[in-house]
Amino acid sequence: MRRLPLIAMTLLLAACESGTDPVPAETPVPVEPDGGTGDSAGQPLDPAIAAGEIPTRFHGVWDAVTGTCDPASDMRVNITARRIEYYESVGDVSGMGSEGDDAIADLVMEGEGETWVQPTRLSLETLPEGERLRISDALKPESPDDPLRKRCPA
Repeated sequence: MRRLPLIAMTLLLAACESGTDPVPAETPVPVEPDGGTGDSAGQPLDPAIAAGEIPTRFHGVWDAVTGTCDPASDMRVNITARRIEYYESVGDVSGMGSEGDDAIADLVMEGEGETWVQPTRLSLETLPEGERLRISDALKPESPDDPLRKRCPA
């Protein structure tokens, strides 16, 4: 009975010394939640989202519709490709997805001495008075109570 483990060990050593590389495991291919290469509405995936970045249409400084865009405004937010900076916290993008025209960002948040992960939905609305940004919790349905923000001048 002791010969079986000894034979198995010998075969393993021989395979290791043969100079041939083992066959690599198949590399997983990222797949969208809908199982395809686009979002759940069948649209092609935005290249920025595919690269793990917030699309440029959301970039910039935004403030409450009634805000002054002053850096001291507590509703002011600055959005770049990989980061969202709020008044008292900052979120770094750890993953991106989409749903229709909305971008869904997984943010690793840090603020007031704490860290947490926050799935965040970014939605743009075009109104007669200009574009409006809605930032909401991606795990909850959008609500009219989620504040709208206006784009601040550059």
